[in-house]
Amino acid sequence: MRRKHMKQIESVGIQGVGYYVPDQVITNEDVERLTSVPAEKVKLILSVDERRWVNDDEALSDIAVKAGEAALKDAGVSPEEIGLLILGTGSSDFYCPPSGCQVQHRLGLKNAMLLNINQACATPIFCLSTAARFVADGTYKKALVICGDISSRFLNFSENLLAGALGDAASAVVLGKLKDGYKGFLSEHFDADGEHFDASGLFAFGSRIPREEFGEGKPYPIVKNEKMNFLIPEIINWFRGSFDICLERAGLTKDDLDFVAPHPAAIPQIYMQLDSAGISYDKNLIVTDKIGHSGGGSMFIILHEAREVGMIKPGSKIFCFGNGAGFNWGGILFRWCDSSEFAN
Repeated sequence: MRRKHMKQIESVGIQGVGYYVPDQVITNEDVERLTSVPAEKVKLILSVDERRWVNDDEALSDIAVKAGEAALKDAGVSPEEIGLLILGTGSSDFYCPPSGCQVQHRLGLKNAMLLNINQACATPIFCLSTAARFVADGTYKKALVICGDISSRFLNFSENLLAGALGDAASAVVLGKLKDGYKGFLSEHFDADGEHFDASGLFAFGSRIPREEFGEGKPYPIVKNEKMNFLIPEIINWFRGSFDICLERAGLTKDDLDFVAPHPAAIPQIYMQLDSAGISYDKNLIVTDKIGHSGGGSMFIILHEAREVGMIKPGSKIFCFGNGAGFNWGGILFRWCDSSEFAN
C-alpha cells in the first residue's frame, strides 16, 4: 500500500549531481608499504585497485564545497536559489562547530537553512528523504544535499586492513520541485537495530566513559570481526527487505527498475545484495574499485557516473540502499528526471 506522504514527495526530483575526489591516488602497492600486507592479497580480499585520499591541506569542508559547486553547475542553479543545505558526514573538520556552517558560507548560500546529519554510511539516503520533504511542502524551493567522508585521517595501518578499503570523497545533489504531472521520489523505507551497535565504529571523542571495550584511546575505526561475520548476512537481509518494501509501496516489480545501487562498501557484498534480489549486474555500476569506499560520499558518485555512461536516463527508475554503523539502513526508489520537468 502506498503511504500518503509519498504522494507529497513524488513532486520532488534530483535536478543536478556532482562530486569531488582528491587527486592523490593510493595504489595497492602503497597499501603494502603502509601495512606490510602484500598488494596481491589486498586485491584478493578487497577487490580494490586504488583509492583516493585527501592531501594534507584538505579537510571535509574543502571537498564538500567542491562537490556542491559541481552539483549546482550541473543543475544550472545559483547559490541564491538554494533554501536548504544538508551536509551529511561522520568526519567533520572539527568535533564542534559542524562543518556545514563553513560550507554554507563558502558556497555563498546566503538564503539557505542548514542541517548537519550523521547516519554513518547510510547518510545519503536519510538526507535525500529529509530534503525532499522540505521542498515538497513548499518550505524551500530547492535544496542542496552534500555527503562525504574523509576516512584516511582515521586509519591505523598496523591493526587492520581498512587502509586498503577506505577512500575519501564528497558528492552532492540538488533537489527541485517538479511541474504538475511529473514524479520523482516514489517510495522509501528506513529501519534500525542497535543490538550490535558496537560491531564497528569510531569509539573515541564521545561523552561515554569508561569505554575501553569500544577502543578508548584509539582514534581510528574499530571493526569486531566476530560480530561483523555474523552481521553480513543480516546486512543482505536489510537490503532485500528495503528493496521489496520500496517496490511494493511504489507499485512496481524488480523488472521495472533500470538501475540498482546497493550499499557500496566491499565489492563482494555489493554482488551479494544484487544476487539476493535477483538483479542483473548490468543494472549496477561499481566505482569502489577505483576510489575505495568513501562512506557517505560514494552514493551520488555512482549516480553521476551511471548517467555519464548512459545507464541512467530521464525516466529511469532507480533504487538506492545504504546501511551504516549503529546499525541503521534505508532504501529509496525514484525516477530520474529531465531538466525540462522542473518547475523553476
